Parts: sequence; C-alpha cells; structure tokens
Amino acid sequence: MLLKGTGQSIAILAIVGVFYMLDAMMFVRYDRQRRQKGTGKAWGYTCLMLLLASALIVQPILLPQISLSIRSCWGAVLQIGGLVLALSGLSLHMWSRAHLQHFYTERVEYQVGHAVVDTGPYAVVRHPTFTSFMMIAAGVFLVNPALPTLLTAAYAFWDFPRAAKQEEALLSARLPEYADYMARTSRFIPRPHLKRGGKAR
Repeated sequence: MLLKGTGQSIAILAIVGVFYMLDAMMFVRYDRQRRQKGTGKAWGYTCLMLLLASALIVQPILLPQISLSIRSCWGAVLQIGGLVLALSGLSLHMWSRAHLQHFYTERVEYQVGHAVVDTGPYAVVRHPTFTSFMMIAAGVFLVNPALPTLLTAAYAFWDFPRAAKQEEALLSARLPEYADYMARTSRFIPRPHLKRGGKAR
C-alpha cells in the first residue's frame, strides 16, 4: 500500500482538518444571515463527530493490525482513489454550502423565510451535502480499509438517506414549491433525464 500506519493517520487528519476548518469558516460567515436566533451548528453532533474522527486518526498508529494491508499495486490504487474521492467530496461540500448559505444546518430545520435553493449542485440533486459526506466517508475507508472506517462509512450510508427523507417531508409540508423541485431532481446522484420530466427518487 502507498500509505501505512502514520501515513494513513496523517492523510485522515488532513481530510478531517480541512473539513472542519472550512466548516467553521462557513458557519461564521453565514450564521449572521440567519433570521432566527442561534447557529446552524449542533454542538452535540459536532463533538460526537470529532471524537469519531479522532479515533479514525489514531487507529492506524495504535491498532494497525485491524487495518487491511493490500501488498499489490492495487493497494496504492485504492488509496489514491480514496484520496481523490475524499477531496472531491470536500469540494462538493464547500460548493454546496456556498449555495445553501445560512439554510445549512446540522439538523433538520425549517427556518423563517426558508426558500428552495436550486442553484449550483442543487440544480440537479436535492442533497449534495449528504452526497459529499458519503463520498468523504467512502474515501477515508479506501485510504485505511479497517473495521472502524468501514463502520463509519456504513453509518454514513444509513444515516444520511434517513435524514434526507426527514428533510424532504418537512420542506414538502412547509414549501409548496418543493414538490416541483423534487420532481425535477434526484436525491443524491445527478440523473439528467429528470430535467425532461422524469420522476425523482
């Protein structure tokens, strides 16, 4: 494999560090635009995620034996693919946040003056931030294929579809135009045929 032990920990630390640095900048910038009091950040959720991220960072050093080591060139290919996937997820996340602005929160929430955002990545998918989280989780797993990263990726692929359904139910009930938006966009992955009137899933 291209990265082992400390190298894997550094790569995961870089991914997590860049995410939380940009995440904090986005909250500082856009929370001021919120029409209701408070922040879009859920501190309990953030602390839990930071604890999980810390465990993923130190595991390759403290418990390298639970990481799968692929000795052939495929190990390096998988890790490079994981880094590309994670970096792409980070880019998609920041692009999405720039369009969602103060409507982004770490919980399902309807805000005063809420409106449908259908620009940037939201023109083709309803939940690009959730897509980005799943890309990052899958990327981290490929960088360090181990039980903790596998469980983290599995949790992401279970939790974010569930959260997406909750958000869609809330916004459909509060925003009449959201039903039309759902009809012309897919949930996580772009499907060009939907622009011609296909039904979203």
